[in-house]
Amino acid sequence: MNFYEAVVKFKKLNTEEENDSRALFAPADEKNPKSFIRVAFEGLNKSLGVRCDAKEAYSIFFWEAEKGKASVIFSVDMDKANVDSAMLYIKDYLEKNYDVCSVQIGDIKEITTGRFHQLGTRGDNNGLIRRFMADENDMGLDYRENNQYQIREEMIPTEKLSFDEAVEKSRRFMADISFIEELERIYSDENEKKYYGNPVHYKISASNMESAFEIASLLAQALKSNNRLVGSRINRVYEIKKGCYDEPDFNNMFEKAQGNIVLFDLSGSAEMHNNYASEYEEVIEYINKLISKNHVKTLCIFVENTNHPGFASNFLAKVAEEIDIIELKEGCGNRETAMAYIQNLAAQNKYDISQPEVEEIMPEKSLFTVGEAYEIYNKWFRNGLRNRIYKSYKYCSYLEIKKEDKKSEPYDELQKMIGLKDMKQVVDEIIDSARIQKIRSGMGMDSYKTSLHMVFTGNPGTAKTTVARLITQIFVKEGILDTGNYVECGRADLVGKYVGWTAKTVKSKFREATGGVLFIDEAYSLVDASNSFGDEAINTIVQEMENHRDDVIVIFAGYPDKMKDFFAKNEGLRSRIAFHLDFPDYNAEELVDILKLMVDKKGYKLNPDIERKCLEIFAQAVKKKEFGNGRYVRNLLEQAMMAQSRRITKEYAGKKITRKALTTLKPEDFDVNASKQIEKETKRTIGFAV
Repeated sequence: MNFYEAVVKFKKLNTEEENDSRALFAPADEKNPKSFIRVAFEGLNKSLGVRCDAKEAYSIFFWEAEKGKASVIFSVDMDKANVDSAMLYIKDYLEKNYDVCSVQIGDIKEITTGRFHQLGTRGDNNGLIRRFMADENDMGLDYRENNQYQIREEMIPTEKLSFDEAVEKSRRFMADISFIEELERIYSDENEKKYYGNPVHYKISASNMESAFEIASLLAQALKSNNRLVGSRINRVYEIKKGCYDEPDFNNMFEKAQGNIVLFDLSGSAEMHNNYASEYEEVIEYINKLISKNHVKTLCIFVENTNHPGFASNFLAKVAEEIDIIELKEGCGNRETAMAYIQNLAAQNKYDISQPEVEEIMPEKSLFTVGEAYEIYNKWFRNGLRNRIYKSYKYCSYLEIKKEDKKSEPYDELQKMIGLKDMKQVVDEIIDSARIQKIRSGMGMDSYKTSLHMVFTGNPGTAKTTVARLITQIFVKEGILDTGNYVECGRADLVGKYVGWTAKTVKSKFREATGGVLFIDEAYSLVDASNSFGDEAINTIVQEMENHRDDVIVIFAGYPDKMKDFFAKNEGLRSRIAFHLDFPDYNAEELVDILKLMVDKKGYKLNPDIERKCLEIFAQAVKKKEFGNGRYVRNLLEQAMMAQSRRITKEYAGKKITRKALTTLKPEDFDVNASKQIEKETKRTIGFAV
């Protein structure tokens, strides 16, 4: 549903009977010369409103009137009508029911529901509309007032953008390549230039909400310019609390947003930040049902704050089962680009910041995210307010509260992992080194940035991939990495089929991983005697490691023996790798500890009898070559969970199943043949996740 305001101009027919019931203007009262307007339009609004002849295709209210001219607000159900038909309906209604002619409707402008409410209330207060609030509630527009979430409406800019204009605007906020690629799809000549629904929806990942909304605004403007949206309204929903599913407001909002955008800030509410998994379970289920019901006509944009993800992960995993989602990431740029961006921010707020001033406030690093640029600008602005505008505060002392030095959640997760003593020590050393370099830089001393390229060697299931993902998150939170991009690839992703393709593909992967980690799994597979494409890939990797030595960490992973052949292929490769880390096979006791972590995460319970039984199973398993390590434990647990399901089905046939029964595993659930399980293990080197 879309909402509009317009101006209606008309002329009265020359009739002899001024008191004709059809006359729009009754004789003026001497005491109140404008009473004829109030009476006439009060009756007109009563005739129209939500109980109009068009069966709620339109809801029409005149909120201001004078002789020959009136201001009108109206809504249009886009499934039943359009703006032109609404205009024709108003015109015909006036001409048929009142002695007026030459009805002209102009100054038509799409508005938010908030503006609709504001003007309707004004008409109610002026005596032109009776009980507007009640009519508004009948229309399902009471969702704006709800203490279980916050909603803010914005209008998409009316300016129609060409592809080149959209790209130029995107450069102003250092758009990521994922955004440019989506612009190319939106403006593609292959697309129908007419609204039929939403083929895809969007996830925006950003470290700063202002940055995310800037991306969303330009995205919306591009979609609107290509007729991918009917309306121009963005409904931003934020501070979502767990009680939102108790009210019909979300459903009403979705229904009224058809042809428009609903943007979800998935950070959740401030008071709920400590326990998303349990607190937001029902929220996720409820909103997912609404999305499943309305996604064809209502475009959804999901915003994940990478510094505070809230319930985004669980929510999006559920939603992705129902709709197709394209991820758009926050962009980054070099120092020059970031400086230009900061100057543009200042100009938008009517402030001037010189090049030397920007240079002075920029930290010593080569890449900057949009969120970081925002933080630098905000700090400069605050200092400017104190030092230049309100000078009396220049030498004032301020309250300084030292925050407790807490490690990040990914760091805690790494520490909880079983074994990996050397890996944990290396991570601590890298963090300590980075912090010291920051202190040196802050004191005006020379600082240096060491190479952090790594090689992970180990058998399948020793957690190589899991650790790579965790240290990416740890390093970005510590400021060691700029963006936290994580790109995982293998031979098939790097080696082209034709001459010239391989080098281009490898360079593309490095660009994608800029500011983050490039994880090359089964790296030894690039050693290929059948053709030269593998050699070309290795040589290009070495070259790009040099070109991106300051902004990409490369992690090679594979079997210990096979990785020796890989490094022997190129002498320059080993010399560029600072850390060689071995991921040893787990012993039986460690596998039991891994099982405990997995069971706890999945919400099940073990007893000592099960631990003893599994210890025996693992003692036999570790004797087998390439038994799968952590992946073997995961497979064993999954088999036990299936056995539990079969057992419960039989035990509780026709009975109510208790929560305790669902969460309790028994020793007999683990009656599996260890040797048979090992035979099922694959030889892939992807790590496990607990």
